[in-house]
Amino acid sequence: MNSQKGQSAIEYMTTYGWAVLLILVVGMVLWQMGAFTPPSPPPGCRGFSSVTVLDHSASYDEDKMYLIITNEAGTQLTIAQNGVVMGMADATCSATGAPNANIDPFRPGQGVKVNVTCSLQSNYGRGEYYRTHINITYTNPSSGMTHKSAGECWGSIE
Repeated sequence: MNSQKGQSAIEYMTTYGWAVLLILVVGMVLWQMGAFTPPSPPPGCRGFSSVTVLDHSASYDEDKMYLIITNEAGTQLTIAQNGVVMGMADATCSATGAPNANIDPFRPGQGVKVNVTCSLQSNYGRGEYYRTHINITYTNPSSGMTHKSAGECWGSIE
């Protein structure tokens, strides 16, 4: 009687084992093709206060990050030379071009383009996802006080 149970178990495994093996192979092929990899989130920014990032991009060919910063404070501000500092997990960013000279006056609602040199080519590929932390130091000339507007931006390397 034990031999009949063993024989039926072997028959069951040979009958349905091929189906299980086929499902495993199809699953591995789909995994290797990236079918289970979620898409990168759309580009965006969050967390800034009086000076915000209106738009940004990361240029792979030029090894630079481009930011359009705007004055949302409702009063005139000043951003000193090298007042924009960025940090990425896998890339070194230097503030040599952020900005090259003082932004004075930085009028309410005004937008200014800032270039930051980053080592994107050595750490990222075109189309890869990035997340960067940005600190913008500004001064209110009316009060003479210095403040920081901090946040992060993310997107895909272009």
